[in-house]
Amino acid sequence: MAPANITIQRVEKPADGLIEASVQLFKDLMIKAPATHALTTGKPELIDGMARASIRPIALVAGEMYTAVDENDALIGFTLWLPPGSNIWTTEEQRQMGLDQFLETLSPEGQEYYTNVLGKEFPGLVDGFLGIEHAETNMYWCNFAMVREDYQGKGILRAMFEHVFPKAQELGATMGLATTSPRNVAIYNKLGFTTRGEKVMQSPWGEWPVWVFSREPLVNGSNEG
Repeated sequence: MAPANITIQRVEKPADGLIEASVQLFKDLMIKAPATHALTTGKPELIDGMARASIRPIALVAGEMYTAVDENDALIGFTLWLPPGSNIWTTEEQRQMGLDQFLETLSPEGQEYYTNVLGKEFPGLVDGFLGIEHAETNMYWCNFAMVREDYQGKGILRAMFEHVFPKAQELGATMGLATTSPRNVAIYNKLGFTTRGEKVMQSPWGEWPVWVFSREPLVNGSNEG
């Protein structure tokens, strides 16, 4: 159970201020991660643009946003989900919410990495681990799950996930996510997700690990993992 001063809710039309607070929270948590160093092509100052390119189209167009805020309405955590059939950059409108602008800041080598590794190799890796074609589109996929460091371990992540579990169950949808932090593996396992595979990804700016998880719909009141 989350602390009494924390409110968990879905935000259907997030304001610009909430989007920017989410970008800042992502930055605070991820700035030193090996994956971030690679995904910013060795330029951590690009992290804001990288995060915004994904957060905005999910929160505003394609997906669902859930937030945890304290009594002062400060953002403590957020999750972003793509329901089955949704995709993050399907339309030009979605790409113009930050992706195209971010890619323009990258070197040709960086643009090639995003096209070939993140655009093709990584989705193929996820599909292979999960045994589902176009898994990120055909599952209830969690793209972001962030909790402010001083509130971690207090049940906030579980409380946000519990808003989505019934929706996935009603659809009979498998839930999925990936993490680049070894610390998160046990956390997601405790939330009922099964580790389906892991790999160390390579890049010109250093290697970074990734773990892929899924959570099947409940059958006869129990999770089959």
